[in-house]
Amino acid sequence: MLHRSWLTVMLTLAVIAAGCQNDGNGMHPESKTIEIGILCPLTGVNASAGEELQAGALLALDIVNGQYDLPLPLAPSSGLRNHGNAALRAVVKDTGGDAARAVQLVEELGQSQNVKAIMGEYGSTVTAAASERAEVMQIPFLNPTSTSPTLTQRGLRWFFRSTPDDHMFANNFFLFLADWASKVDFAWPKRVVLVFENKLWGTSVAQAERKLAGQYGYEIIDEVTYDTAQQDFGAELDRIQAALPAVVLQASYDRDAIALVEGYRKRGIVPLAILGMNAGFVSPGFLSSLGEQAEGIMSREVWSLDIGERKPLIHAVNELFLKRFGRNMTGTSARSFTGMIVLADALNRASSLEATAIREAILTTEIDEDQIVMPWDGVRFDPRTGQNILGKGIIVQVQDGHYRTIWPWELATRQAIWPSSTAAARTMEHGS
Repeated sequence: MLHRSWLTVMLTLAVIAAGCQNDGNGMHPESKTIEIGILCPLTGVNASAGEELQAGALLALDIVNGQYDLPLPLAPSSGLRNHGNAALRAVVKDTGGDAARAVQLVEELGQSQNVKAIMGEYGSTVTAAASERAEVMQIPFLNPTSTSPTLTQRGLRWFFRSTPDDHMFANNFFLFLADWASKVDFAWPKRVVLVFENKLWGTSVAQAERKLAGQYGYEIIDEVTYDTAQQDFGAELDRIQAALPAVVLQASYDRDAIALVEGYRKRGIVPLAILGMNAGFVSPGFLSSLGEQAEGIMSREVWSLDIGERKPLIHAVNELFLKRFGRNMTGTSARSFTGMIVLADALNRASSLEATAIREAILTTEIDEDQIVMPWDGVRFDPRTGQNILGKGIIVQVQDGHYRTIWPWELATRQAIWPSSTAAARTMEHGS
């Protein structure tokens, strides 16, 4: 009798354990599930960024579907408590960074998979095409990583963006330069060269920088544009070298950012500042490919691990990310993580799982700064544009092989390291 009772207990525990196993989406297979589509470039030139986008989203689902002692929406409970503790399941689709394929995948997700919402993509060109198709199909579409200002200027009703856009980031560049100029002991030359890829994202960045440069009293002495598919950047480097700018403002993806920085170092192109517009400048391969050549490079960002010194939630979530994926979070995975948390919160608050109810719930999002891993004031969407109006940007610099926050001053963990006096003197000779 005792043996039989013990066997019964063991079998019962085995059944319970099997039912609680995670299937890789942070959900219980036997429970009610709600599917969310995720579009990301897992192949192609932006594959590394796509992997980060996917990883951040999957970690968010782990936390939403499990029980975690974290001050994040839905972390303490299991699943969506307002919908019978339903679990969220990711349906991940690889766009390959191709806009036409992304449109096809939106149709597939909406018609065959019947997802309740879609999150993605990475590149602004791809996001634009995919979200326009989602608009026609009336599928809520949340973008956590694409930054072209044009995306929220199209009058779409079903599109939302949680990340700040490039107009804000470009403005941060000039605010940073103004703060920097107030701290140095020589007249500040205001000669700028714009370097950017020639698709929607790069041209949108350049448009914002062009407009703001005049407002801040900077002279754009050249604009160097290129195609990300090209293999040789010699002509572009010739122009940058001849211009001898005080500042290079650059919008590049992974491969081209690495190639151009290598070119700067080989040619001795040393502006007072090289400010990258995120993307390739903070990709996982940037530091590993360039090594010491990356030292001193600055980039705008939305997140940095060192801010965890002031915001413990960052370190807590990063530890979970490190345990699952074997690496630290990046700005891309942190933004994707935040976007999925925002979407899960809206789904939980929605009065039903109908598309119109979910859209309304996203519109009424109110998430405080203490409930996100980003250094933002929170998440709240403009009802006219779908843009999160509480996002902020930071400036990071590569120091000792790591990204360190150097601006704004109240968040900085390191002082900026300025270029050599020789480089400054060479630039000064050409005047402001």
